[in-house]
Amino acid sequence: MLRRRILFGLGLAGLGGVPRLARAAGASALAPDIARIRERGRLVVAVAGFATPPFVTIGTDGAPIGTDIDMATDMAKALGVGLAFDHRARTVDEMIDIVAARDADLAISKLSETLDRALRVRFSRPYLVLHQALLLNRLRFAQTAKGRDPIEVVQESGASIGVVAGSAYVEYAKRLLPRARLRDYADWPSMIDAVRRGDVVAAYGDELDVKHALMADPAAPLQLRPAILADTRDPIGIALPWDSLSLLAWVDLYLETAAKPLDVDELLARYGAPGAAPSEGHPRQDRL
Repeated sequence: MLRRRILFGLGLAGLGGVPRLARAAGASALAPDIARIRERGRLVVAVAGFATPPFVTIGTDGAPIGTDIDMATDMAKALGVGLAFDHRARTVDEMIDIVAARDADLAISKLSETLDRALRVRFSRPYLVLHQALLLNRLRFAQTAKGRDPIEVVQESGASIGVVAGSAYVEYAKRLLPRARLRDYADWPSMIDAVRRGDVVAAYGDELDVKHALMADPAAPLQLRPAILADTRDPIGIALPWDSLSLLAWVDLYLETAAKPLDVDELLARYGAPGAAPSEGHPRQDRL
């Protein structure tokens, strides 16, 4: 026992003793990806340069607002740095491009975590999981369904299905509806018009999009029928450069312990109804 104590003491002495070890631990550097943000003094966040309510919308002063903007603001505060938004992206793919090129520390704007996108960037744990959903023309569905479920109708060979071009639902449709004919639309309003005209059997998106479409127009529930696909998932997360491993771990911990939980009913209540007020009280943010 005495010999062990002597050897242990000699070992500490060779390393400079306990005080020296403590000093070294206290002076340890931050992980490189987080150190870059702290040295820069601001978190650079890529967001959609187009409205994706209620997550990101553009305020009257041109600054982004919404639930995802709230989250980005809180993350910057937790990191102890300022915040700058890069809202050059006009498509989701462009947001992924910005992150993949390391022009932003992360991207957030209702980003669906897809297999194709995960080839280029890393994703955080989902902070919201939506169900996939269909929006059908009531009259056309009644004429063709013959007692079948909506999913059976849209899975028919040659069924025309509307999707927003460049959205995750192009990828999802190829897996869930491999025999359908996909028609791309620029946005949800134009796709809903196509459903009303009978140009497509259904519009394919997430449950929030479908429920918002029914809320936004009093006549919509009379013309359109929703079908929420309960066995499906659309995970929404934050995209980061593939090598930002420490920042990814920090973001995951933030989402687990500090982020405010979101659900569809809350999102619809806060932003979804026509004329709903946007969030307020954001501090000034820099623009890139």
